[in-house]
Amino acid sequence: MKVLRPLKVTDAMLVACNLPETDHAAWAPATTYARGAFVISPASHTVYRSLQDGNLGHDPDAEQAALADPLIDDPEPVQWQVIGATNRWRLFDGKPSRRAAAEGSIVIELEPGAVVSGVAGFEISASSVSVSLTHAGETVYERSIAMQDETVVTDGFGYYFEPITELTEFVLADLPPYIGRLRIEIARPGGGVSAGQLVAGPVWTLGKTATRGTGFSGVDFSYVQQDEFGDLTTVRRAATRLSTFDVLMPNAALLGFDARMRELRGRIAAVWIGAEDARQAAINYGFYRGYRNAYQADRFSVMSIEVQGIV
Repeated sequence: MKVLRPLKVTDAMLVACNLPETDHAAWAPATTYARGAFVISPASHTVYRSLQDGNLGHDPDAEQAALADPLIDDPEPVQWQVIGATNRWRLFDGKPSRRAAAEGSIVIELEPGAVVSGVAGFEISASSVSVSLTHAGETVYERSIAMQDETVVTDGFGYYFEPITELTEFVLADLPPYIGRLRIEIARPGGGVSAGQLVAGPVWTLGKTATRGTGFSGVDFSYVQQDEFGDLTTVRRAATRLSTFDVLMPNAALLGFDARMRELRGRIAAVWIGAEDARQAAINYGFYRGYRNAYQADRFSVMSIEVQGIV
């Protein structure tokens, strides 16, 4: 059982990206915006929508900063509504359901300035993912992953007629301990690609995952609404996984385990890795809802961790 704690990606860390930040025109103080007009802020990498006609001289970033003032009770946006991150920065906004999209490939290069031992991606739509790490001009790590799930093919008929099923997530937790440049390429030659989240950071080993004690359930945020005449309206929304990891560890490691889990309190997102094979559905990008000592013997304990995925 491993935990990847993502590093926060900054402008200085993102040294190359083939996604232009041109979703909309950048906000300009001398431009008057109509209600419903979209702008972006290159400083905060955010897309905004105007809430008023005659919207002139109102900096959307400044308005958001004022709304975050703890001395303001029940703040409401006046001039601008936050839509979300720009296409480029959707890769790092902590919301996998909002995908960055491109034609052919998405390529990023990061210089974290620290050791990165794990990389993961979620809500991926592509034919392949390639990850490499260079240090002092030399490639010290290189891996490629075919994003196709072949387990759905169980016979000859399925080989020819079963539709291609994509793997939507991946994790690599074996990067060597070098400080260098990390390159991630998500590709589909001649087609469109998209990615909801890319994360990189240090990896903690918590213990050994008990295979039979690892499970998950689906959490669907969709709902069906019934009006007074009995007509039903279905609202389809995002879904995620609720994972339970049972981890075997020495009793002497319990205090250290508790300390590390406390570092992630407050619903800090991490990548929880029960198995690196994405087909086992034992990877979850989310926050822990709780943990408990499910069983304790003389020298070992089984800690049960419940993790809710982020949409």
